[in-house]
Amino acid sequence: MDRKKEISIELHSEKSALMDKLCDQNDFDGIIQLCEDIETYTHATPLIRLHLFYNIGSGYSHVAARRDNQFDSRSSGLALLNFRKAMAEVKTFARECFRSIPPDEVMSAFYDLRNRLLTNMANELDYQGRCLEALSYYAEPIESGNVHAVLSKARCLYRFAHGVYDDGHAYYLQRESSNCYKNALSRIDEFPLEQRHSIESNPFHNHFLTWFQEQELQYGSEFPELDTLSGSLPDTKKEKDYLIWCAQHRLFINELNGISTSEAVYHDVLSLPNFTARINTLLTTSEELSFHGHFDEMKTDYCYARYLAFMGSSIPLFEEHFFNSTFEHVDTLDYEINNLKTNHLKSCFQVSYSIFDKISFLLHRFFELDTVQNDHQVDFKKVWFKPRSQELKDIFKNSDNDYFRALYFISREIRQGGRNIPDDKDLSYWFDPDTQRLFKIRNAMEHRAFKLVDAVPHRNSKDESLEIEECRSRLLKAQQDIESISNQLLQEPGNKDELESQLEKLRRQEANLVKDLDEKERMSSYFVIVGVEEFESLTMKLLTLAKDALVYLSLAIHYEESNKTHDGLVLPSFVPKK
Repeated sequence: MDRKKEISIELHSEKSALMDKLCDQNDFDGIIQLCEDIETYTHATPLIRLHLFYNIGSGYSHVAARRDNQFDSRSSGLALLNFRKAMAEVKTFARECFRSIPPDEVMSAFYDLRNRLLTNMANELDYQGRCLEALSYYAEPIESGNVHAVLSKARCLYRFAHGVYDDGHAYYLQRESSNCYKNALSRIDEFPLEQRHSIESNPFHNHFLTWFQEQELQYGSEFPELDTLSGSLPDTKKEKDYLIWCAQHRLFINELNGISTSEAVYHDVLSLPNFTARINTLLTTSEELSFHGHFDEMKTDYCYARYLAFMGSSIPLFEEHFFNSTFEHVDTLDYEINNLKTNHLKSCFQVSYSIFDKISFLLHRFFELDTVQNDHQVDFKKVWFKPRSQELKDIFKNSDNDYFRALYFISREIRQGGRNIPDDKDLSYWFDPDTQRLFKIRNAMEHRAFKLVDAVPHRNSKDESLEIEECRSRLLKAQQDIESISNQLLQEPGNKDELESQLEKLRRQEANLVKDLDEKERMSSYFVIVGVEEFESLTMKLLTLAKDALVYLSLAIHYEESNKTHDGLVLPSFVPKK
């Protein structure tokens, strides 16, 4: 990979202005060329790096929305990738602020850029059909007073309402959309002049608000505000705390948890539809219910992982438990924590990761994407493509199913490619820094060695990099001396004995240094080591992504079933409940 060039502030400003100009002109080829050019630059400060990634992401996003709008839009994938890289720089900037507080004007620029980044990132997720994820990213800019985020959220909710199959849920989503539209339109003066004219000239806003106001007059009394609804809460405090925690973290398999944390959403309500199926007397009732049973299994797996995350979050970091008190533990002197909390989190991580391949298997069998004999080849990143190809299967290529698209783009972020595959050749190259980390952790947990540590003392422990560099320098010096003395042997045969003695000593030194460095690499890379706090955050991210994927799977199958045409005699299936 070519080394990136340092960009000056002046050149950065020029390229930012050029990106705005090209987007105004809809010069798509020029935008992509500029994105590829900016990718060759970097900067010493995280705020400028953040802006570089933001500009690249915004450019690709503009192209995706207006030209490259196919199911598997590469431009959209690259837009989200660069927005995620920008988010990583947001974290870096925040860490540096603890060491040195920047001037007010720098902080103001940072907050403005972060709000724009979060809004654009949410818009891109919405474009990919990932409305639940988009809603979570709109929250912070809206709280900061960003009117663009309010309008974008309104559009996202409107589209989401048209994709859900429960009419009651659709009504609540439309109500929230209506409220956001009213809020945004009441603040029309906060938009730039050109955008203000575009909004005011769009008849959709008034049509929708007028229509929904009529719906409210006619049906609104049947749908009380979600926050006023109460559910049947359990008797035990622990179970109540669990349900409240799930709602606050938006972890119910329920579309309404995206807009509310009230008791009304304390249910994992989404399921598969009652299919209409051709009559086949060979099938037993259990076999006919296989798809519903599999989805139920995935929901149970998810709920178990979610409960493990709740339990893990409620256990103090250093609390011991009797489950592993039956043997003496080795102190590896790197501040390892191997208690009930960390093992709950590890199990949650493993179960959450497994859900994605189970989703791909259900898609594979339900839509008959390949033969049963190829079951062993099914995984989440390959299920979309024809065998041994990067060409989409026909069912996806021209699909207008937003939730197929949402699952597809999630699959691009679950990195599963080999370590030697370049990013742009890997089918899962649209990953962000966190998701790449998830893949490495999963690989270590399943196949290698993995440990969680107390990050603060581990981070402040002895830095061995200087010692390693010194060893490499000594090795290089020994190799240079060996070459020099070997040349002297050819030129000065009279000093053969003395030179050969020196050569032998240097070769032993070289061999020992090589062994030391090889052993250091072998043992230092034995474990993948992660701080507990970071791992808990990554686990919650993975758990949330698994929940979103289950929601999208349910909505995708409902959409396909509602648009299906049937030949011959079919009967609606009955799904018994326990």
